[in-house]
Amino acid sequence: MKINKDIVRSLSLITQLGITILTSVFLCMFLGLWLDRKFSTHFFIPFLILGVGGGLSGAWKLIRNVSQDEEDNDDERT
Repeated sequence: MKINKDIVRSLSLITQLGITILTSVFLCMFLGLWLDRKFSTHFFIPFLILGVGGGLSGAWKLIRNVSQDEEDNDDERT
């Protein structure tokens, strides 16, 4: 049963990372496209870069929090 919990936890972490990155990228991309169409500007690329940076930042924070939680759990077991 221990293996199944680890597999489920890993799959949920991978899914959460993907959703975190894709949400940031798509929201900024669509905002940039909307601004381009509405005001005839060129904001698509800067907003796309902003979305990628925000998504990677969110993923980094998520991974850091998960690894700290695992370290805390390992410390409590010993």
